[in-house]
Amino acid sequence: MATYMEDGGFIIRDMLTWIVTTKMAKANKLKPAHEPIAVAQKPISERTIRENIERWGTGTVCIEGNRIPWNTKTPTYVSGGHQRRAFGGEVEKSKRQTTHKVNADPNGRYPSNVVGLFDLYEHQKYFFAPRVSRKDRGEDNSHPTPKPVSLMEWLVRIYTPEGKSCVLDPYCGSGSTGVAALSCGFDFHGLELSEDYCKIAEHRLTVAEHAELPTNLFDYGP
Repeated sequence: MATYMEDGGFIIRDMLTWIVTTKMAKANKLKPAHEPIAVAQKPISERTIRENIERWGTGTVCIEGNRIPWNTKTPTYVSGGHQRRAFGGEVEKSKRQTTHKVNADPNGRYPSNVVGLFDLYEHQKYFFAPRVSRKDRGEDNSHPTPKPVSLMEWLVRIYTPEGKSCVLDPYCGSGSTGVAALSCGFDFHGLELSEDYCKIAEHRLTVAEHAELPTNLFDYGP
């Protein structure tokens, strides 16, 4: 998939892992517990990312506003952690380095490239988005592999520029990306070959467009 993206002229920027621990194992295979998400970017037209953002309003990920809130008071960490990694003869040198405590970002933890639902509750502050539920997909949704709206909200929020932006899904399916885009306050355009899936997506988007859909990205309660 990533190779085809590159052949189409895009640049691969990252590979995300969606952890799904509720899948069923198949005969003579390990239990599947993740799905890869390739992140590709159209080559920027300006000299730098900053110049591209200033002219076109896009080009980088939206970290602020998508940080994962601390479940306690803002922690502190010791500065220069990467410099204190030492091996062999460097150990003594590393002990002499000066360090000091620094407050972490009060807005929350930097989002990672792993997203999923883990069995242990204490891990949920870092990872989220379970498999799609019956309520999430809708009773009349016959699509075999719809994605959970919470997962698509997470992706939309991080990779869509803030403000009046539009999300394009060239493989719309049953419209989960569109529902996520509308719930996050973005416009949406979807393309889909199947007439049946188009009807399902159109219904879901109509419901979403006329409903208040608060995002549940950071709802880690039971």
